[in-house]
Amino acid sequence: MKYQGDVRLNVDKGTIWNILSNPEQVSSCFPGIKSITKDGDSYKVVGSAGIGFIKGEYKATVTFSNVKPMEGMTITAKGTGLNSNVDIVAQVKVEDGKLTYDAEVKVAGVLASVGARLMDPAVNKLIQDLFECIRNKVEKR
Repeated sequence: MKYQGDVRLNVDKGTIWNILSNPEQVSSCFPGIKSITKDGDSYKVVGSAGIGFIKGEYKATVTFSNVKPMEGMTITAKGTGLNSNVDIVAQVKVEDGKLTYDAEVKVAGVLASVGARLMDPAVNKLIQDLFECIRNKVEKR
């Protein structure tokens, strides 16, 4: 599944980059986060999530790569839980007043059996919540 979009922010590129380049700040915006631990070049994340009637805890490894200061980065997350595996690769770009994302989400297991009818609205809500949190952090600086 592919997800693309942008978020308009009332701040300059530098302010956006200061939050985006801080993995703890970004990771804390993922809904349902219980803990974040640095592990070498990546972060171990534990949280809870639910899609439709499927709810439970997940564990994920998040890495930030292809980091180009003041321009963007690639965020990769590999997670397990809810009897499923989820792989996310997102390209994030920073501009003055705007954050753009292009993400590919691959799901296997029970969540995949739920199908796009339930997955799309749930993933879109997760993305909305994530970027609303980032907006709040960026615009309060």
